[in-house]
Amino acid sequence: LVACSEFAGSVVLREKAWFLDNVASFAQPPDLAAVDSLVPDDATPEQAKMLLRRFRNRYMLQVVWREVFALADLDETLASLSRLADRMLDAATRCAERVLEPRFGSVRDNDGKKIPLVVLGMGKLGGGELNFSSDIDVIFLYPREGETDGRKCVSAHEYFGRLTRHILAMLDET
Repeated sequence: LVACSEFAGSVVLREKAWFLDNVASFAQPPDLAAVDSLVPDDATPEQAKMLLRRFRNRYMLQVVWREVFALADLDETLASLSRLADRMLDAATRCAERVLEPRFGSVRDNDGKKIPLVVLGMGKLGGGELNFSSDIDVIFLYPREGETDGRKCVSAHEYFGRLTRHILAMLDET
């Protein structure tokens, strides 16, 4: 495994105890269920980044393992990596919303309905074909104009601009 992937070798070295405790489970495809409750509501942005990064590295190590030892076909590998990116975007969005909520609240339209952020996966992510070296291409959208309902009132444009910067920082910074 280490001969095939420098990434895998570095994760195994950093996560040796976890790896030894979990390597037997690598016979099965990796599970994304834990990502939904991965980051506690009271986590700081730095803690959230660390937890998301650790989860991503462990998940990807399992995907690499299955690929190297021919336990997964190409379709499983691409689907696993695409699902990981999708769920990481969801988790990062929830974390970023929690960071902004105390100051800005939620974005609401004129009728008081909450306006959601829509994250659209493009390219290989949208097609479910991410590979190990793929970057993700996303478009952030919101369906209508509005303003936040928190202590500081800003336009939907300003709020979602801030939100997307937080999301990208969660996923991009090392």
